Amino acid sequence: MSKGPQSRQAMAEIFRSVDKGDLLHAESLCRARLTDSPDDINLLGMLGAVLLQSQQYPEAEQLLLRTIELEPDFARPHEDLGVLYLRTDRPGQAVSFFEKAAVMDEHRGSVFRSLAVALHRVGRQEDAQAAQDTYLQLTPTAQSLAEAEKLRKAGDTKGAGQHCEELLKREPKNVAALRMLAVIASDDERFVMAEGLLRRIVELEPSNYDAMRDLGRFLADRSRFSEAIEVIEHAISLDATVAQNQLMLGDMLSIVGQTENALLAYDRCLDMAPDDPAALLGRGHMLRIGGRSDEAIASYRQCAAIQPAMGDAWWNLASLHGYCAPDEDVEQMLSTVDAGKLDPAAETGFRFALARAAEQRHEYDSAWRHYEIGNSIKRGLVKYDPVETEILHGKLRDVFSAELLQQGSTPVPAAKTPIFIVGMPRSGSTLIEQILASHSSVEGTGELPYVIMISTAAGGSRADNAHYPEIVLDLDASQLIGLGRSYLHHALTHCSTNKPFFTDKMPANYSHVGFIGLILPEAKIIDARRDPLATCVANYRQLFAKGKNQSYDLTELGEYYRQYVALMKHWDEVMPGRVLRVLYEDVVNDLEKQVRRILDYCGLPFEQSCVDYYKSERPVNTASSEQVRQPIYTSGVDYHKNYDAHLDELCEILAGS
Repeated sequence: MSKGPQSRQAMAEIFRSVDKGDLLHAESLCRARLTDSPDDINLLGMLGAVLLQSQQYPEAEQLLLRTIELEPDFARPHEDLGVLYLRTDRPGQAVSFFEKAAVMDEHRGSVFRSLAVALHRVGRQEDAQAAQDTYLQLTPTAQSLAEAEKLRKAGDTKGAGQHCEELLKREPKNVAALRMLAVIASDDERFVMAEGLLRRIVELEPSNYDAMRDLGRFLADRSRFSEAIEVIEHAISLDATVAQNQLMLGDMLSIVGQTENALLAYDRCLDMAPDDPAALLGRGHMLRIGGRSDEAIASYRQCAAIQPAMGDAWWNLASLHGYCAPDEDVEQMLSTVDAGKLDPAAETGFRFALARAAEQRHEYDSAWRHYEIGNSIKRGLVKYDPVETEILHGKLRDVFSAELLQQGSTPVPAAKTPIFIVGMPRSGSTLIEQILASHSSVEGTGELPYVIMISTAAGGSRADNAHYPEIVLDLDASQLIGLGRSYLHHALTHCSTNKPFFTDKMPANYSHVGFIGLILPEAKIIDARRDPLATCVANYRQLFAKGKNQSYDLTELGEYYRQYVALMKHWDEVMPGRVLRVLYEDVVNDLEKQVRRILDYCGLPFEQSCVDYYKSERPVNTASSEQVRQPIYTSGVDYHKNYDAHLDELCEILAGS
């Protein structure tokens, strides 16, 4: 691998071009030199590395393999090939080349860092940790970042930040340190700074797809879904062959209700990575939402076959309405649980799936035992403080008085009017939305996070550190109107038609009925209510994808229901006639009467299609997606009575609700 003066000079010029980010010039220089020296391994390897950076993967792979053929002991092309295989979702091949590179150059820290990632991707977790430990030993920078991460996890964000800032003084473009600072800023709710840091990383490394996904996730966590989708679509425009980008696009599109486009994204991911369990799971969800249950079952089953310890796959399969797990599946799940090797999140999915399987066999005591175990595990994984709920509800009652709400704000003409469906989860809200969305003037958009997002952000960065709901008292009419417009701006990104009404069925919006009344005076609000005991048991039987953390302890759940009822009573008192209460049992017993009542409240003419709601082919993204594709049925009304023997304490808590 010796080089003469001219070769060294040429390589130096190529390196300078790469450092400046001028990959096209570097590529041109390499190709020009290779015309005279077609088997120069340094030039071949460098051109392969340049093409790797510019996402020209097929030719890069060919050149790097040629370099290794000419010089089998050259570590760098082995490492570059490993990176290429990681980026193109071939982690098994990546491991092979990283391991060879590590033998050839045992002091090359970047090899061990990438090897750890590849080993993790193929499921070799112990080996991945060993590679990561070697990387930390070889790299002082990595050791500093590891110490910062320890401090962050211990709650010392200030100390962690100082470690990163010291590192950035030496290495101003250290992406790992910038990312750590972004995480710290996000932990401290300094979201503007966190976003700036994430965007800086993308600016420094325009082809760093991990960085783009970090930014996309950050934006999605702030409910800025359209921006998150733009970021991921930009990554895909640079290189459509990265499976993880397609996966994340599918996840984002599914959130905003673009079911068909999400399904296409998951399919593109699976074309590149046929065994990706997350993509199979997402694909199953989209098929389920679209009413294609048989295909959803096949996708969930394939996911469980590929990753048998994936609790989410078994739970989603078991939770399909009418699905009965075969005996061999039940035996496999029991055997997996009894082995005691599942992590808590996975075991939760298995327990809920086993409970549903037991229900299908009318073994209700066995089902309840699995629900108790599964809920107990899940409760340990989530954050929920019932005292905080009680305090918040007290503040809401104090702030949103009849006097404040009677002042209101001036209605502002808008292209669309929201119909909010609020209440407890599993109380018939999906049925009400399906009824409304079957009307020619209403579009169903599912559960939207924007009332919660806007209420939380309404205080901005006030010097007095005031928060919602107290800050509402200081908002004038123009500010309230502005918040209403902000809600509509975000919500309308979920609408795909010109219909004048749309639904927002986020259950937790019951806490914000007064706020909605102030910022959206034209909005309609429906309280979906169900028998207290039936509601709580239905929640306890459901493993929610996200949120609803009050559901995993029966005592807390009963107390939460009482809090909900008390707050809705307050809204009735201070906003008389503003909220329409619809009882699930009344809908079941006299569908047409309740349909007419709902439509009258919304100012909509009667349409028979609302009674025939089950004929609608619209996607439904909730746990009740299969039920609302069937005519009304009564079997679910008293289902909770199968568990009467276990409900004495809950009955006492709910007495009088």
